[in-house]
Amino acid sequence: MTITDRAWLLALAPALVLAACVPSVREVEAPVRATLRTRLGAEPARDDEATRKALAAPLTRASVRQLALASPRAQAALARLGVAAGDAAAMRSLGMTELHGTLHLGDGGSLVAGEVELTHDVLDLVLAAPRRRAGQAQLAAAQARAAADLVALVAAAEEAYVAVAAARDAVAAARDGFDAAAAAADLVERIHAAGGTTDLALAREQAMREEARLDVARAEADVEAARAELDAVLGLTGASTSWTAGEGVAELPVEPPMLDDLESTAVATSLELAALRADALAAANRAREAGVKAWLPELGAGVAAEYHDGGWFPGPTVRVGLPLVSGDRARARSARAAGDEVAARTFAVAAEVRARARAVRMRALASYDEARHVRDVLLPLRRRVLEETVLQYNAMNASPLELLAARRELTRTELALLAARRRFVSSMIAAEALRDGAAVASGHTPSSAPAPASTPASGAH
Repeated sequence: MTITDRAWLLALAPALVLAACVPSVREVEAPVRATLRTRLGAEPARDDEATRKALAAPLTRASVRQLALASPRAQAALARLGVAAGDAAAMRSLGMTELHGTLHLGDGGSLVAGEVELTHDVLDLVLAAPRRRAGQAQLAAAQARAAADLVALVAAAEEAYVAVAAARDAVAAARDGFDAAAAAADLVERIHAAGGTTDLALAREQAMREEARLDVARAEADVEAARAELDAVLGLTGASTSWTAGEGVAELPVEPPMLDDLESTAVATSLELAALRADALAAANRAREAGVKAWLPELGAGVAAEYHDGGWFPGPTVRVGLPLVSGDRARARSARAAGDEVAARTFAVAAEVRARARAVRMRALASYDEARHVRDVLLPLRRRVLEETVLQYNAMNASPLELLAARRELTRTELALLAARRRFVSSMIAAEALRDGAAVASGHTPSSAPAPASTPASGAH
């Protein structure tokens, strides 16, 4: 084997080692899938037939969770791991082998003199361990963030589905309210035409009817907007958007949720904090590498051969870089600053997770208490008012308008209960996401769920 042949083999060796170290897609995704199986009880799986069957049946929160994990967003989160894996594999490089040579030919084309030098970057071999640890930590951080993205995606899909269910239920209640308001306005219009009430009473009832009409329009628009939001989260287009919602907003549990440990659990399971801890390890190893290169930017060793007097004369060679005007000192400072930035960001994120957990706990308990009070206290009172008004109406002691007003107030209370239940469910979705390692924002009350308001009942008098 000639010197040139050996040189090519040595030059290709690091690339061959690097190629052998590149992890497979399955290996890179395995920790993410294991995390999701443990925390969500499911993992991403692109199955077009299963997706089609799920969309053909009425959707539930369980099927929406699985659809979210099969969505394009889920596939994108996993695909990003390939980039991180490639970067991590590149950091396992054992350095570069360089071949330099100079040949001098005579008049007849024969070799007169020459020099060939084959060197390998020994410094890369020395720093292979910290660089490898930095690459592994960098990949671990990417895996933690991918898992966090998928947990947040599932929570967003559940929240979007609850918004659809709440908006659909609100339409039915809003239509009941409109029917009552329309009946009241029609009655007053007849009474007014007979001269039995004032213009003020007529205008008041007509205004209430039109407000109720707007409530129905808003509720119907909320349904379409909520469906579009869920389509966006799940990546549905075309015929796939013709799904139907099965479950409504969940009823309140018998007991309030146990959320006393939510703050500590959220910090312990936070995937973003896990990613930042991996970032800190990667930054520390990059700083260690940069610190060595700051005073020894290059160190190479190899063999050189010189041709003269009709023969080659080999010998060892060493190449050493001097840190005179190199940028390695600046890179070392940058690496140390990156470590400081990660440490500060870890503290900030931990504080944010704690604050988010406290806020979610407060909203969940407050919405639970509100919904239970409306359900157990206010709603029975409204029903009793309606029942008593019916009795008084039958006894000719209450007017038709008073009866219709009592029905309107009951409808508004039912909408208030629906809104409170939705806020509770949304808060619990956010709480479960925190327990699973991702911080998400809970949803908001739809515009079609107005708070209870008093409605004058004496307009015809």
